[in-house]
Amino acid sequence: MKIYTGCDHAGFALRNKLVDRMRNQGHEVVDFGTNSEAACDYPEYAALVASAVRSDVGSVGVLVCATGHGTAIAAGKVRGIRAFAPSSVEAARLSRFDNNTNVLCLGGRILAESDVFEIVDTWLSTGFAGGRHGRRIAKIAAMETAAALNFLVESQYLRLAAKGIPASIWAKDAAAFAPAGGACEGIGDNLGWLNSPNDMEGELTSIAAFADQVRKAGFRRAVLLGIGGSALPAEVLARVFGPAAGWLNVFVLDCTDPAAVAAVETSIDLERTLFVVASKSGNTPEVCAFERYFWAKVLHRWAGDASRAGQHFAAITDAGTDLDQRALANHYRRVFNNPPDISSRFSALASFGLVPAALMGTDISRLVARAKAMAAACREANPTQNPGVTLGTLMGALAAVGRDKLTLFLSPELAPLGPWIEQLVAGATGKQGRGIVPVEGEPPGAPSGYRPDRLFVVVRLRGGAPPAPAEQLEAITTAGHPVYEIELGDKYDLGAEFFRWEFATAVAASLLEVNPFDEPEAVEARQATTRLLDGYRQTGQLPNPPGVVAPTDAAIVKHLAAAKPGDYLAINAFFQPTPERDRLLGSIRTLCRDRLRLATTVGYGPRCLHVAGQLHKGGAGTGIFLQLGASVVTDLPVPDEPFTFGVLRDAQGLGDLESLRARGRRVLRVDCGPDPDAGLATLLDTLGALGQ
Repeated sequence: MKIYTGCDHAGFALRNKLVDRMRNQGHEVVDFGTNSEAACDYPEYAALVASAVRSDVGSVGVLVCATGHGTAIAAGKVRGIRAFAPSSVEAARLSRFDNNTNVLCLGGRILAESDVFEIVDTWLSTGFAGGRHGRRIAKIAAMETAAALNFLVESQYLRLAAKGIPASIWAKDAAAFAPAGGACEGIGDNLGWLNSPNDMEGELTSIAAFADQVRKAGFRRAVLLGIGGSALPAEVLARVFGPAAGWLNVFVLDCTDPAAVAAVETSIDLERTLFVVASKSGNTPEVCAFERYFWAKVLHRWAGDASRAGQHFAAITDAGTDLDQRALANHYRRVFNNPPDISSRFSALASFGLVPAALMGTDISRLVARAKAMAAACREANPTQNPGVTLGTLMGALAAVGRDKLTLFLSPELAPLGPWIEQLVAGATGKQGRGIVPVEGEPPGAPSGYRPDRLFVVVRLRGGAPPAPAEQLEAITTAGHPVYEIELGDKYDLGAEFFRWEFATAVAASLLEVNPFDEPEAVEARQATTRLLDGYRQTGQLPNPPGVVAPTDAAIVKHLAAAKPGDYLAINAFFQPTPERDRLLGSIRTLCRDRLRLATTVGYGPRCLHVAGQLHKGGAGTGIFLQLGASVVTDLPVPDEPFTFGVLRDAQGLGDLESLRARGRRVLRVDCGPDPDAGLATLLDTLGALGQ
């Protein structure tokens, strides 16, 4: 066992004997002093030992002073420490068995030496009972954490009050997000999402009528062609609700891997499928490629009759975009114009979310009503009664002191909400060398796997499956990690959660003093991809990136082993998602989390570029990256372009690699070969050497 020790002058002699004795028993002992009998102050040594125990999960501490009481009082001021000064062997045993004490405090002037030895031996050899005792310790830990958080959060409430938040956000005052004297151009033009629940009420009848018309026309599938914030709301709603009887089954295509495009094509009946092209800008490269491909397929099916083919398409975009004009020219069944003052990241409660929901037969009026109720709650001036301000302040305040890994545990029924939260928070806060790292999909682990850089947010569905095993949540709380819980009454409360998280993210961005609506570094990666594709148009090939390794290469272990406390691991896989690859990537991230104590994220390209690409490049620079590539086995053409979907996918991966390297990020590209499943399995075997 690892034991940290310390004493004052009154405990000096006894401490020396204890250290020798415990080392002879095979324990690893780290001593902090004091180193003489000269008078000193016991709180200093109590703080050193208690802080070491708190940081080193599984270790314990032994302190010696005149009575044991002073060091117990001082050590107990450190959050997560349960210090105790026993007067008997039985008291020592019970303190460990019932109370899981982790710092033993001894009175060098009131206990006989033989009693001290027996007390220490008994205390070290006694395990914690757990069970009902664990529940009680968790409550103590929750009290400590709440007290610490309240102190931190209250100071941030004062900062928000100085900015007039939440009133200034509702007034669409751009200065709410800018540092004192800082620039805030363009911010006020992106706050339309605040009014989405009210503004969309007038559109619900029209959206519902469109969905009913499509259903009655015999359509049974809808494929949303989009990416990032324009596609993720639809995916959340499609996977959480699913189609009502007789309505359309909605699927989101956001992967440029040719196998992913082919899988959609083979799974649909073109005559009964509606394609919803979703792009705020109207010229998102991935979306344009998808649109061209399926437009060509449908146009061919109807023998070149554009008016008939157009009835298989709808568009969601800003007015006047290329997509808007193309949709009108090609007789698309319907064009929904997104409000120009709502960025795609904050558009879940606009057409990007509501149109696909209506196509599935979801009651969008009910969804929006829940959002309206949450919006009203987020107007509350008292921050402790404002759900958006409360969550946002917690996120921003903890990120500012190093707890910047927002770890999400969601009920399985709500799991699709995780990637949407990830793209919202990462894209809004990850800039100017700061940001919040959302960790979604990482399975719950033991407290020993977590460093003190985490905030846990638990989102549960009433009556649903638990977001994490109760004993694991209890252990995480007991270890002193902050845990914030949200409960949804039913699935329609997703409307409320969309708004809560949008408002909370805006508040967190205000505390971090960043503009939540721009993404300057993410644009750089897209520009790099554009340059690579332009080069391909001229030469017919993409450049070979340097430093690519095979899954067997020991350089991968060396790369990851160089991670430091406070870092996070981002695994970005540029190939088609499948359940088997989800499983393998889950095993890889869990192994890395447990061996390196790193927060981990996993994303498939190119979605990952739109989800967390801004954070990876514009954030604090604490990411360590594995970019996974694979060979193209069977390719598909992109109509009207000299390149294929395989080339587009690879250009996106190489563009991201170029951008990460240009910013000095620690990134290694791994080539998984023609069989990504085999490549991932090999990589998992290679990573078995981590920490050994």
